[in-house]
Amino acid sequence: MESIIAKHLSPEMHPVALLTSDERPDGAIQPKEGKYVCIMTMFAQVAAHAKTAVFDRNTYGCPGASVGLGLGSVYPSVMGGLDVFEAFFSKGIDSAKDPDAYAEAVKHAPKHMVNKLTVGERFHASPGKARRWMTEELPEYDFKEEFRVLKPLSEVTDGEVPASVVFVVNPLQLSALITLAGSVRDGLLDIMAPQGAACQMIGAYVFQQAAADIPRPVLGLTDLAARKHIRKTIPPEYLTFAMPWELFLQYEEAAEDGIFSSPLWEDML
Repeated sequence: MESIIAKHLSPEMHPVALLTSDERPDGAIQPKEGKYVCIMTMFAQVAAHAKTAVFDRNTYGCPGASVGLGLGSVYPSVMGGLDVFEAFFSKGIDSAKDPDAYAEAVKHAPKHMVNKLTVGERFHASPGKARRWMTEELPEYDFKEEFRVLKPLSEVTDGEVPASVVFVVNPLQLSALITLAGSVRDGLLDIMAPQGAACQMIGAYVFQQAAADIPRPVLGLTDLAARKHIRKTIPPEYLTFAMPWELFLQYEEAAEDGIFSSPLWEDML
């Protein structure tokens, strides 16, 4: 499809659509089964090079992406379960309920994860805060379709309905999108910027907003772990701006004669 917003933004990165499907697209890149990998590296290939990426319940890359892609949560069932993850997301072995069991989990982790597991990613100030985020706050979905597909928005065909539409934008483009969002929504807090993994910011949180009475777009790529993996493909000044399909269509309509027709925008080009 041709996006009015994309036409006006002229983004350096391709807008990306996330879809659920029972058909695996031909020629798509996909993680190897059981391979621990950040799927945002593949998102970056879609955004920067117009690739197509596909994932399923055996190739979701990492536990965070299982939730992020709407494949259910595996936090309770892998790598020692919630006790390990609550320490990993907070202060590592120093915050583990059972340091010996945690050390054993670290011993069997992929080599590149050992230091992070030992010290902790420190995304949450305490293990309790991390556990509440995993079990109470992070939206969890398990859609019935077998595959999750990332592809350029321009390749979405008639009849396809993405679960999420993602723009990868620089500060100027983000300014325009925030203005566009505020132009159609009453009140404040026009967007949300949640804690979490970058894949969850283009997936799970967007799915949650799709079901909200007043849906909001989700600002993302604020995940430092993902940033490390994509820094050679997506420059550090870029962020994601993701939204449910129906909200995207609302913004598309507003974009026809909205902020992009303003002298303010034209003066910035």
